Amino acid sequence: MCGGLLYCEECGCCSGELGKGWVAYACEDPDGVDEPRIVVYCPPCAASEFGYRPAFAETYVCAWEPLETETTEAP
Repeated sequence: MCGGLLYCEECGCCSGELGKGWVAYACEDPDGVDEPRIVVYCPPCAASEFGYRPAFAETYVCAWEPLETETTEAP
């Protein structure tokens, strides 16, 4: 998560303001080298990777740049 938005681990798209339909999973390195971490997936990638809510994913439109209204920079 960066600047209040979520970024998909798989495709790199960014969420809307609310991240509706996005999924987060706790992941561990099977080799034990890296610390456990939380990874986030957009609806299409979550459906593709894990079968999570495929009907919702079909209508979801991914965005790769935050909308102007979603930036966190002060004027």
